[in-house]
Amino acid sequence: MASMLRKYHLSLLKGLLLLAVASLALCSSSCKKIIEEKEKNIIMDAMTNGRWYVEFYTSNSIDLTSQFSGYEFQFYDNGNVDGIINNQARPGAWTADISNYTITANFPASSGDTLKLLNYTWKLTDSYLDYVEAKTSLGVYDNILQLRKKP
Repeated sequence: MASMLRKYHLSLLKGLLLLAVASLALCSSSCKKIIEEKEKNIIMDAMTNGRWYVEFYTSNSIDLTSQFSGYEFQFYDNGNVDGIINNQARPGAWTADISNYTITANFPASSGDTLKLLNYTWKLTDSYLDYVEAKTSLGVYDNILQLRKKP
């Protein structure tokens, strides 16, 4: 009888221990998701509130910044982005991957050669709420992009 009671207690203890471990894992996962969601909300708010401009752009160490003169960019939380020049919006798309620190831009061919220069997945190398520096590697050379939020 004592042996059966001991087995029952051990079985109950193992079950409680398993439940505790599962609860901790769930809480840890849940907390991580909450933190990731907060980070995403902060980034989305910074990107979508206000317009941005290209402060610096190089391709294979060639400065192409002047090609973006007059352009402003309005990002939207639905994944759309407008490249705006002379009060005309040229629509495109963008996505952010918070965990990999990347932003991908996609402007259609009809947007023109300048906006197509942005059609890459950009790895963020530095960022603030009003400034983003990113690069994309194209085999033997890199493109460097710096965006700044308009005051």
